[in-house]
Amino acid sequence: MSKLNNATKLLAGLAIGTAIGAVVGLLYAPESGKDTRKKLKKEADKYKKELDKYANDFSEKAKKTKKELEVKLEEVKSKLAEQKDEFVAKAKEAGKDLKSKANQTKEDLKDEFQENVGV
Repeated sequence: MSKLNNATKLLAGLAIGTAIGAVVGLLYAPESGKDTRKKLKKEADKYKKELDKYANDFSEKAKKTKKELEVKLEEVKSKLAEQKDEFVAKAKEAGKDLKSKANQTKEDLKDEFQENVGV
């Protein structure tokens, strides 16, 4: 998103700089006020159309980027869910193994106790 934001700032700066340059050039031109105002309005309309075009382009790019990010987020969520399920299954299996080993150790200790103590 910062690349899009930087590009927007750059284009806005360029457009503003160009517009200011055009206005200054027209103001120093040796023409009547009426002709100068017409040219200023024409230039302003031209730059407004260009800025609208760039704004629409950036809006479309932002929408596309948002959709791409949403798709990637769903993929990550799906992978995390799969990994969670695998982890839970492995943890359950490890718990069963541990319980089995604990029961076996309990039986072994019980047998050894009976052999040594005779109870």
